[in-house]
Amino acid sequence: MSRNYLQFDPDKAYPAREDIYYECGKCGGVIPSKPQGGIGCQCRNIFIDVDAGRVSIKDESKFKIFIT
Repeated sequence: MSRNYLQFDPDKAYPAREDIYYECGKCGGVIPSKPQGGIGCQCRNIFIDVDAGRVSIKDESKFKIFIT
């Protein structure tokens, strides 16, 4: 999978599309930005609560966004 990393402003909404993924720099987990249900990386640095429409990032310095 080819990864094209994006610049983003954490003070604004996180981009979400079918071809956008979030990558954890702590555990290396890759999370789809539009999952079917709640999902998080193994270390829980990234968690997406689909029902609440919320993305939670504990350590922004260990977080990247990429397009495939």
